[in-house]
Amino acid sequence: MHKWLATVAIVLLALPALAEAQGGRGGGPPAPARPLAGNGVEIPGWWGRLDDPKEGRQGLSVTRKGNTIRATTGPNAILFDPQEDWEGQYTIKATFTQLKPASHQVAYGLFFGGTNLDQDSQRYTYLVIRQDGKFLIKKRNGAASPNVGGDWADHAAIVKADASGKQVNELAIRVSKEGATFTINGQEVAKHPASAVDIVGIAGLRVGHGLDLQIDNFAVTDDRQAPARTN
Repeated sequence: MHKWLATVAIVLLALPALAEAQGGRGGGPPAPARPLAGNGVEIPGWWGRLDDPKEGRQGLSVTRKGNTIRATTGPNAILFDPQEDWEGQYTIKATFTQLKPASHQVAYGLFFGGTNLDQDSQRYTYLVIRQDGKFLIKKRNGAASPNVGGDWADHAAIVKADASGKQVNELAIRVSKEGATFTINGQEVAKHPASAVDIVGIAGLRVGHGLDLQIDNFAVTDDRQAPARTN
């Protein structure tokens, strides 16, 4: 397990306590104590970080029932369990359903390679889509968020939102020491070397502002040995 810093920045949202042990990752120090409840994210053991803490948490609600997460926003945020801290060969996967039309083109998806998520020096890479059927891969490096391999792009694999605003797509990222392969609905949409992305660290969800999402079967698979474990 890649080391998670125990210091909690003010921009992190505290979440419910849970002592459940989790496996499937590499060696390293024990995971931190589970966080406390509140601030709109009600999944045991999860954290949320706002892109802009000054924006406030109004409208943010993140809950889970079984293998289904319901996320309504609120602010732009990343959502994660700090124990989902990975290195080596692993795959992140989830099925996203946009339940209502966004007011404009707002993005959502998966992130990986998260480090220093409680600090201004945060880093991670993310794959996001939006209702017009376009996708983008970006990095977060402190306050900067450069694109990886180009701007927003169309791809035939992406299901666009229908007339009601509903949109359903499965996103996955396969990570190894060589780099990362990005797929949507089982089709490869991009591939980048390790030098271009963050391959070691925390995996989770990225949700743009003003969205109403259902996220099913979010899981991280240790591709070396373990079957997928659904959170």
